Amino acid sequence: MYCYGEAVAIQDSDASRSEIIKAVWILIAHGGIEGVTFRRVAEQAGVSVGRVQHHFGTRDSLVRAACIAMIDGAHATYEELPSDPITRLRHIVLHAVPDTPHTRFGTSVWYAYLAKSVDDPEIGRLLAETKRGTEDECVRLLIPRPEAAPIARRLLALADGLAVRVLVGDLSGAEARETLATELAVLTGQVD
Repeated sequence: MYCYGEAVAIQDSDASRSEIIKAVWILIAHGGIEGVTFRRVAEQAGVSVGRVQHHFGTRDSLVRAACIAMIDGAHATYEELPSDPITRLRHIVLHAVPDTPHTRFGTSVWYAYLAKSVDDPEIGRLLAETKRGTEDECVRLLIPRPEAAPIARRLLALADGLAVRVLVGDLSGAEARETLATELAVLTGQVD
């Protein structure tokens, strides 16, 4: 349903599987998805290559499982938020913009997955489904405001664009988040 912005805790009872997923994210953050190999993941996770193969079978399965884990973890974090619509909407919009090394890490991994979706239809499907779910949740949170759907799309597009500008060093995370917070306040009528 919901997307990215932070490396999240993995809900997995198998510690080695969790370490493998985290290793994938580290490798992606430092060298892109093409740098993910069973050998490099095993080294990063401190497990054997056989353990990685046991859990995931193929490199594509490994990369996709790490993508799913990121999405699931972000969703779990979202579900723990207070039910107040403005708090939830603010989280959805602002979490996309990295303002700490931790969130920059997560956002960079997310954007690597976006790039990979060009030639991996399964990752493309996962990300499209996630983005659609995020937009649908924003619309739900904005109802009964008139024009909830265009407002949700506008906020998410702005967040995505500002996240890119932060990643390339054109804006600071604080500048981008301030822009988003101001726009969110205007669009939701929360301006004093």
